[in-house]
Amino acid sequence: MPVIAAIVGAVFTGVIYWMLWGGGMEYLRDSLASHGQQKHREKLQQRRAEAETESRRVALRTLPETRDGAVALMCLVASERGEPTSEQRDMIRSEMKAILEYGADLEERLALAQHAVSRAPSRTMAMLDLRDLMRPHLTAAEFGELFAMLRRVAALHGGPTQGQESLIAEAERTLPPHR
Repeated sequence: MPVIAAIVGAVFTGVIYWMLWGGGMEYLRDSLASHGQQKHREKLQQRRAEAETESRRVALRTLPETRDGAVALMCLVASERGEPTSEQRDMIRSEMKAILEYGADLEERLALAQHAVSRAPSRTMAMLDLRDLMRPHLTAAEFGELFAMLRRVAALHGGPTQGQESLIAEAERTLPPHR
């Protein structure tokens, strides 16, 4: 038993000497400070990620008209297949002229919608942002026209892909006004 007491006493004495004269206090202070700094860095990274997500959503939230929201949805459907092709862009342009009645500002509005869609963090968030733009302003008949336009854009290149079909189905669930 005295041997165990001697070993514990020696260890305890060594720890006290290390704390007082061997730099133990500085080590503990630095360890605690680095742990606090790590938590602070993690909080900052989380805030940055949230701010980045919000800044990416601003482009869709600030579209000026419901027609622009419809163009953004068509661009979203086209981009679901990959990089939109010239045929898809031409189809969107023809829908913009015929159904949405765009005039001279057609190319600017198309570029605005394409930019807004490219900035969206996800298609679900894009849908939510567009819902807030479109729901209060469109009638059931106008929503029917919108979904017909989306289907025509998706039908290019051999019919809609699974992703395009699910996107249109999600739009049909998310966008129309509550009945």
